Amino acid sequence: MAVHRGPSTKWLFTREQLENTPSRRCGIEADKELAYRQQAANLIQEIGQRLNVSQLIINTAIVYMHRFYMIHSFTKFNRNIISQTTLFLAAKVEEQPRKLEHVIKIAHAWINPQDPPLDTKSNAFQQQAQELVALETIVLQTLGFEITVDHPHTDVVRCSQLVTDQAAVCGVLYKGSVLAHRG
Repeated sequence: MAVHRGPSTKWLFTREQLENTPSRRCGIEADKELAYRQQAANLIQEIGQRLNVSQLIINTAIVYMHRFYMIHSFTKFNRNIISQTTLFLAAKVEEQPRKLEHVIKIAHAWINPQDPPLDTKSNAFQQQAQELVALETIVLQTLGFEITVDHPHTDVVRCSQLVTDQAAVCGVLYKGSVLAHRG
């Protein structure tokens, strides 16, 4: 019988580890890496909203993305496809799955607004679908199949019940925890 020992510390990093990510070792400057992380988080947010998934799913996908790039470099894995992959995975994990076709089409429309919609029978669509499914496996392996995320948002909601001016405090804390996820 397995014993639950609480949240994993695998995803807690020292300052040195944060300053020496795979992307940094591949020559990406710290400010550029931060910009890439923010762009990826914003893309996840935009696609998630257009897919009409919960903020919990969006936040989970953002956590997956940040964890992924603590192991892999932005030079090896494109942030746009990883963003789609982590959102697709998070929607399944949080039991609000979305069709692969919808994820790809919505992401394509957001990333390439001047292009016509993707035809699901086109080679470009089929290749992207295959890449996303293959990357889903890589993301899962990278996460060590640790797909449960403890979000600070749930603690904020619980704590807000103890405060008299709940609306003001909860709003500030919730916004802060959302911004912390985006980098």
